[in-house]
Amino acid sequence: MTIFLQSRSLPLLLSRAAFAGLLLLPACAASEVATAGSEAGATMAMPLNPSPLGHYLAGLHAQAKRDLDAAANFMAFALAGDPDSVELLRNTYLLMASEGRMDEAARLARELEARRADASTAGLTLALAALKAGNLEEADARLVALPADGLSKFVVPLLRAWLVLEREGVDAALAALSPLGEIEGFAPLYHLHVGLLNEQGGRPDVAGVHYKTALDKADRPSFRLVEVLANFYQRRGRIEDARTLYKDYAAANPDRVEVEPLIRGLAAGTTIAPVVDGLRDGIAEALFDLATVLYDESAADLALIYTRMALDLRPDYPIAQVLLGDILMGQDRIAEAVDAYRAVPATSPLDWQARLNVADGLNALGETEAAVRMLRAMSEERPDRFDAPLRLANLLRSHKRFAEAAEAYDTALARIDELRPEHWSILYFRGIAHERSGRWQLAEADFLKALELEPEHPYVMNYLAYSWVEKGENYDRALDMLRRAVDLRPQDGYIVDSLGWVFYRLGEYEKAVEHLERAIELNPTDPVINDHLGDAYWKVGRRQEARFQWKRALNFEPEEADIPRIQAKIERGLTSTHASGI
Repeated sequence: MTIFLQSRSLPLLLSRAAFAGLLLLPACAASEVATAGSEAGATMAMPLNPSPLGHYLAGLHAQAKRDLDAAANFMAFALAGDPDSVELLRNTYLLMASEGRMDEAARLARELEARRADASTAGLTLALAALKAGNLEEADARLVALPADGLSKFVVPLLRAWLVLEREGVDAALAALSPLGEIEGFAPLYHLHVGLLNEQGGRPDVAGVHYKTALDKADRPSFRLVEVLANFYQRRGRIEDARTLYKDYAAANPDRVEVEPLIRGLAAGTTIAPVVDGLRDGIAEALFDLATVLYDESAADLALIYTRMALDLRPDYPIAQVLLGDILMGQDRIAEAVDAYRAVPATSPLDWQARLNVADGLNALGETEAAVRMLRAMSEERPDRFDAPLRLANLLRSHKRFAEAAEAYDTALARIDELRPEHWSILYFRGIAHERSGRWQLAEADFLKALELEPEHPYVMNYLAYSWVEKGENYDRALDMLRRAVDLRPQDGYIVDSLGWVFYRLGEYEKAVEHLERAIELNPTDPVINDHLGDAYWKVGRRQEARFQWKRALNFEPEEADIPRIQAKIERGLTSTHASGI
């Protein structure tokens, strides 16, 4: 990830098993239960007839469908009918917290506490509820009472430091934070918050030193770290230092756009507020930072809860909205992710990226034309950027609108001043679009140029060599390319298939069978590979097996245009009037 804090240390410090019960929400489904859908989320008060067991099964089904809002409602109904079940209480609490329904989550957390079935996340929920109620002493006491191990090892120092700052001053706050500084791999996060606490405590010079230390200790400075330090420099009148930071970030991340509006703000002399200002902002920042670490370590369920907590404290928090959208997209909750991205205001430097993500979400929801219109408009809005036309091109290609895709790739490539190795894939995908729309010479030029940028890339070599073989040209060169591609990707069934197919075209049928059988082992359900193996079997006299492979090819949904040809081969075998292959 590039715009969030980065850490690769969590697995070394915190056993996943230690909080697996918090991370893993139940995911089993009851197939007998009619689809609950999100309609259940419309009413908690509506009287329903099913038993607690029925609601529980419906809740499990909704969880399996990733409709957690409906799942939370069903589990709440089930809990009302079976209030003695601690496990049901805990699951309902986790669902409420995952959906950001923090008042309901706090009520359930109190019940968990009363039953002495509290978990660290529930205790954190109660601490945050006390904070929102203005009871800082209770909030601090609840943090102190959290378990000393697991995730609390990180949570408690970060959050307590901000509470102590409010009550006892900066020196006491730094003492509360100090345990985090002793944990290997957390130096950027530690120094970021030392800087924030010092600035809030009236020590800007000390804050600046720690902001810079946080930046220096990051393996690859994230947008968030750059934003905090540059924001600090700008407010201190160090405009050129801020500009340098932004430009360095832009140079290291040429495909991202977040710093552009911030650079324009520097030029305009815009007055800006601190990125973090006050107790709630500080604790929300700590929760967000922990969420990014969890998300980066594939602990998305718990990252979701922490992100919801951060947004509950600070609803106007664009970077957390983007993280929320990313988590929901990863959980295939596309409509909710789109809503999260749309919550990012147009004034945020993250607006452009959020809108690109909205377009991706609309396409995933089946609203392809809306996504196309949005990306076309964004392409016109920013004629200096290639990311919107590139997204458009990839979307159109995925829908087999190859001629339109090639035009969009043209636009994207025309906006790149100098092609670099990382741009090989744009040429590769444009080559595919050209080839699929019948413009082979243009496609071939793109594949060859892609190989100039990224020599011996196996996918490019495979596509180019396979195309040559299909066109009956450059067999020797194609064979050399495919042998090298197989060396690089020996477990890729499509590349192994291509090598087998070039042997078939060269009339070396025994070698073709050898490689095509290997390709089938790697990709047993691909219709093209099954069809190719059938052709090779026929050529070596294994005709019953050939027909078996062709029938398998039909079972695996080949292209519509290829079905009659495969059927003809099943009926009559390979004859001079029936071309082999797909």
